[in-house]
Amino acid sequence: MIDGGFTPESLFRLVCRPALLKDTPDVIELTRTIWDGEDYVPYVWGEWFTDPQGLLAVAEFGGRVVGLGKLTQLSAREWWMEGLRVHPDYERRGIASHLNDFLLDYWQRHGAGVVRLVTASYRLPIHRICEHTGFQKVGEFTPYLAPTSDQESGGQDEIAFAPLDGSQVKAGTDFVLASPILALSAGLMDLGWQWVTPSLDSIRQAINKQQAYWWLNRRGMLVFSEDNERSLRTSMIRLLACQNEDLVEILQDYRRLAGQLGFHQAGWFAPLQPKVVLLLDQAGFQRDWDASLFVFEKHHPKT
Repeated sequence: MIDGGFTPESLFRLVCRPALLKDTPDVIELTRTIWDGEDYVPYVWGEWFTDPQGLLAVAEFGGRVVGLGKLTQLSAREWWMEGLRVHPDYERRGIASHLNDFLLDYWQRHGAGVVRLVTASYRLPIHRICEHTGFQKVGEFTPYLAPTSDQESGGQDEIAFAPLDGSQVKAGTDFVLASPILALSAGLMDLGWQWVTPSLDSIRQAINKQQAYWWLNRRGMLVFSEDNERSLRTSMIRLLACQNEDLVEILQDYRRLAGQLGFHQAGWFAPLQPKVVLLLDQAGFQRDWDASLFVFEKHHPKT
């Protein structure tokens, strides 16, 4: 597909290719003004460059790197597209579309299962690219925050959680996959800007990091970790499993647990489902962003 902004004479100068070490200065310059200079890409570029799985790609125009994107393999059948960037001086010229096609072509030739991406609700050009390339929107999430109850109550509340141990990986995974709350989250677990289907491996990793807890003798289960992007020390739910009618109670107990563990705020990138939003309000949580995140996915044609 050729988008507006390229003449037949100039199109040959647009090349999508695997990234090279020499591209680093251009990438640093490209991201310098994105997100008011707080783009995370420069901090992960070295890690991305040495990742043996997937593909780190750039778009080169006239000898200059003007765009980039990363295709990451999360497991044998789950892939993630991230870091799609176009230099501000070269926007609206179809570069993002070409990068997207380049990464998708690699995935279709070398991958399997499903590929997903997340983008902001206001990034309409990315939504259109997704629609044109066969992605479907499967979930919408936005952060909700509440002060930890330990701050309010002086820490007198009894903790209702017990950590899972290594022998409970399968029990925890089975419990999560059977939870009706999981369906409200599009069947996905938040790894921190990546969403995946819960699996034995992801639950094992959460247990090993001491982030997985049973609630009220296996009436529910919770996985959470620290959010390092906030000024106040904040815990963020990565996975929540319980019956729908227990959601308010488990969220309130989660606030107490977070307080006991020294956090100032308890949070959740919650699914924007009407019933969830209502129950979050009852549990004392407030929406933190006006915008939201859309999760899109595409299934491999051989699946």
